[in-house]
Parts: sequence; C-alpha cells; structure tokens
Amino acid sequence: MPNIDAQDVGNQLAVVDYVEDIYSFYKRAEIQSCASHEYMNQQTDINAKMRAILIDWLIEVHLKFKLMPETLFLTVNLIDRFLESNQVMRKSLQLVGVTSMLLACKYEEIWAPEINDFVKICDKAYTRDQILEMEKRMLNKLMFNLTVPTPYVFLVRLLKAACSDPRLEMLAFFLTELCLTEYSMIKYRPSCIAASAVYAAQMTLGRSPYWNTLLQRHSGYTEMHLSECAMLMISFHKAAATGALTIVHKKYTNPKYCSVALLEPADLPTLLAKRLAH
Repeated sequence: MPNIDAQDVGNQLAVVDYVEDIYSFYKRAEIQSCASHEYMNQQTDINAKMRAILIDWLIEVHLKFKLMPETLFLTVNLIDRFLESNQVMRKSLQLVGVTSMLLACKYEEIWAPEINDFVKICDKAYTRDQILEMEKRMLNKLMFNLTVPTPYVFLVRLLKAACSDPRLEMLAFFLTELCLTEYSMIKYRPSCIAASAVYAAQMTLGRSPYWNTLLQRHSGYTEMHLSECAMLMISFHKAAATGALTIVHKKYTNPKYCSVALLEPADLPTLLAKRLAH
C-alpha cells in the first residue's frame, strides 16, 4: 500500500515518524471533544435555527477577517461545547459566537483580530468588557481545552490520501462547511464528516472508485459507513443556492475556491443504490 508521507520524510514540520500516532490520538480524542447531538433539547430560549443563523454569520465574519480554515471549525466546536453545558439566552447567543471566534483566533492565528474588531463587527451590540467576561466564562466551562480534533485535521489527512487536486480539495471543504450550520450533523464524528466529504466530492466529480483501500485505511471507515452522511451532504449541496442561509454557497462560487459550488451535485439515487446494495 502506498506511503502517503513518503514525500515528507525530510520535512521536520510534517513529523512523519509520529503522524500515524497523532491521528490515532485524534480518533480517540474526538469522542470526548464533541458536543452531544441532543444538547439543544436543554436550551429554553434558543433553537437549532438560531444556531444556524449565528454560524452562517460567523462564516461571513471569518471570510471578512481572512482567517485560516481551522479557526472556523474550532469556533463551531467551542460554540457547541459551551451551549451543551450552559443555558444561553438569545440576546447572548451572538456574544457566545464572537467570543468563540476570538478564542479560536488566539489559538490558531498568527495575527489574530483584536477584541475591538469583534465589537465593531457586532455593530457594538456588546462591549469589550462583555466579551472579556464571556471569554473567562467560556474558558472555565471548557476547562481551557481548545486542543480538539475538528473535521479540518481529518480532512487534510484524507485529501492527502486521495491525491487531491485543488477542485477535489475545495469541493470537500465546501461540503464540510455546509454541515457547520446543520445542527443535525453534530451526531457524526469529525472524522466521519471529513471522510464523507471526500467520498461525496469524489462522487460529485465522477472520480471512480469513490473510495478505496488507502482511504479506508487512513479514515477507518468503509464506503457503507459513509453513505448516510454523504447523502446528507449531497442534499445540502442541492439546496445550497436557494436555502435561507447561502453564505457558504456564495463563498464557494468564487473562482478562488474553484467555483465548486456551481458544480452539479452528485446523483443521490446512485448513492442510495450503492447503500442498498450493501
């Protein structure tokens, strides 16, 4: 079986000697570092729709600030983990969102936006002191644990295993980002989201085989494991242009992202037939 790290042997930053152990750790850690897919049942003043609107707006903020992809995925993880253990009023939901992005920026970015940038982006709905206070509260509730495996870390690895080109890479990221606003997708582990995105992207581009032994080895998932999640992603792709929340679609129509949002979505009946065949 090909060694996907062979070209990185001389690159110390690639930590080739430890990369398999690192991803084994990520697979174990993701179980404890995700929110429950039922946490919204405990909230009395907010709901899944409000969460979706918040994250759609944060994706736009992320784009405006020109932040790194890993910052966006960590932001959403922090929001969900905090909401899982805290009752939040709707008037404070945006505060949780911008504070989560501030924390994610401090963790991931070399040059992070300042607190005043977030005050402005909220149209001064919250003060600097309110953001600082929420930052302390969130860090305490999250026990200062910001080192969590998000779909991003798995996606990078699997795209490498898939010998991806820019179109496949951008399409996989597009499908993964479409999932961020969907509360129902929390039930899938980050590794499953990433693997399903690569699988659905290969299908969308007509690159057969859509899944192979190398991808199975590095993901831990068979094609059958991924079909349900991939079908949902393809349905999100079909609805992306006309739904209520369109920022991800708008973002990925840009040539900078290979305009992958404009691609014809994969054929759901084909995927369903494959699933039933198993």
